[in-house]
Amino acid sequence: MNVGKKVDRFRQFAREKMGGDVATSTTDEFKALEMEMDLRHQGMESLHQSTSTYIKSLSKRDHGEKQEKQIAVGHFGTTLVSHGNDFEPDSDFGSCLLAMGRANERIARLQETYCANATSSWLESCERSLIQMKEYQSARKKLESRRLAFDTASTKMQKSKKEDYKAEEELRNQKQKYAESQEEVERRMFDIKEAEADSVADLTSFLDAELVYYERCREILLQLKKDWPA
Repeated sequence: MNVGKKVDRFRQFAREKMGGDVATSTTDEFKALEMEMDLRHQGMESLHQSTSTYIKSLSKRDHGEKQEKQIAVGHFGTTLVSHGNDFEPDSDFGSCLLAMGRANERIARLQETYCANATSSWLESCERSLIQMKEYQSARKKLESRRLAFDTASTKMQKSKKEDYKAEEELRNQKQKYAESQEEVERRMFDIKEAEADSVADLTSFLDAELVYYERCREILLQLKKDWPA
């Protein structure tokens, strides 16, 4: 784009802001879809951030020796086992420490698997949705740029005092580009809506992973209670 066209578009933008010119408007349905996309984008950003924080908190390895950092529950289990080994084999307290420690070490392994499954199912799904949103926003910015170029050409045509074939051709070109961009934005909006089915499937996978994790943790603790040394 040359400097002259940039200046013309800036003037068009300024006139619209000051109420001098009326910008080309979209349909009410299109505007409603835009509002929906904004809400979806904000919501998905919040979901992605909270999911990422949740998984990081469960999988963070910052406990134990420097060479063998562990997640919190794994470190807890290892510490119990370590102290349990300090007692005589016939010590009830020592046996309870060992049993509790080994159970929590198994829970730690389950938790690591759960975090991996949660990442591959739901966190990556959120990231894919955000990429879709980013592509939509890029197309939306392009549409606004072409809308401004179309309105600039339209204003020039209206103010022309004589027949100007060059201005007419520019107006036709900008109108076509604007229509193409609008179609692209609409397509991306409907692609985002249709991707709901994939998001539901991914969220279901995350639910399944969460259920397996808590059910197996419960099984480990119930078995521990059943075999409790004391």
